[in-house]
Amino acid sequence: MNSNLAHDVYINQGKAIALANQVDDFLKAKGKAIALANQVDDFLKAKGKVTQIPFGQSGVSRSKPESYTTSQETMRKMMTRSVSVNRPVLKTIEKKLTKEQQRHKFNFDAKTKALDAGQNYFEGKCDLHGLTVYKVYKSGKCHCVECRERTKQLRKEASA
Repeated sequence: MNSNLAHDVYINQGKAIALANQVDDFLKAKGKAIALANQVDDFLKAKGKVTQIPFGQSGVSRSKPESYTTSQETMRKMMTRSVSVNRPVLKTIEKKLTKEQQRHKFNFDAKTKALDAGQNYFEGKCDLHGLTVYKVYKSGKCHCVECRERTKQLRKEASA
């Protein structure tokens, strides 16, 4: 039996055995006598001596008797276990893409295929022109060729 107390808990072994028998009878009624019986047997084998546990450790929290765990590690294990047990499992719901997002995804996939093939032009979807030719620039951006020509024309007219 382990204890953090450094003084004699039991004055004589007779009282200890009587107390152990009372506790054993009580726990047998509860159905938990096996674990306690092992602890009592270990205690009696040690001839009623209380073994001192090092400061900062607990006999309950020690998983490996030869390895020392800090209080931070113990707290981390306890908190992780409690969060993982109590956290509800959320369903993975995939939202449908909007038309604009579908268009961007289509253009992105077409652009990556064109760049992999070493081309600067690809066929993509434009809001104004529908399925049309896009140009990929050095920066990685892409624009509809017809829209780009229209903006160039409007800039020339505005500057003139």
